[in-house]
Formats: sequence, structure tokens, C-alpha cells
Amino acid sequence: MTQGLITIRSGGKVVMKIVAGCDGNNAQKVADQLRDSWPVSIENAYKIALNNGLGDKDCLVIITDSDIKYEGGKNEIHSRYRETFQQPEFNPRWDHGTADFIIVVDV
Repeated sequence: MTQGLITIRSGGKVVMKIVAGCDGNNAQKVADQLRDSWPVSIENAYKIALNNGLGDKDCLVIITDSDIKYEGGKNEIHSRYRETFQQPEFNPRWDHGTADFIIVVDV
């Protein structure tokens, strides 16, 4: 199980985080596709991540400044996701904030 975090920044502010609890090794190809396709809706970011093997519906969370996309349903989204949103390299899945793959994309 490898954690993956992709943070999209615009003008120095975080605008989206893609957080995956598994298959983090696929983060780079997802980050590249998001960069090339930007701007991307939260729905499309979710599809791009799944289509490129980053996470699954039980561990994939997309968060923007106003929305959260999570289809797993068996776990509640921790308030840490919102509290740490502007910390581009912080993985909100864990209180220590680390991930195996962390990519920050400036658009």
C-alpha cells in the first residue's frame, strides 16, 4: 500500500488535492494529465485518477476549497483534510502528514 498526494496550486494557493491511500506510484502520470488538462473539475480529476490507477473508490479523496469527492462511504473524511488544505505537501490521511509520493503541480 503506497500513499499518494497530488496538490494543484495556482497563484501560490492550493486549489485541489488528490489524496490516495493506495497505488501512489501512479501519482506522476495523474499529475501530468491534470497539468495538461487544467482546469479540471473535481469530477474529472476523480475520473483521471481512477483511470490511471491512482487509488480506488475506498481510498481516493479529491478536495477543493469548496468540495470533497469521496465515494467509498465506509470512512468519514477527517477534519484534517480541510484544516491542512493550504499545506501543499501535507497528506491529510495521517496526522504526521507523510506520503510515499508527493507531487505539487503549479498551474
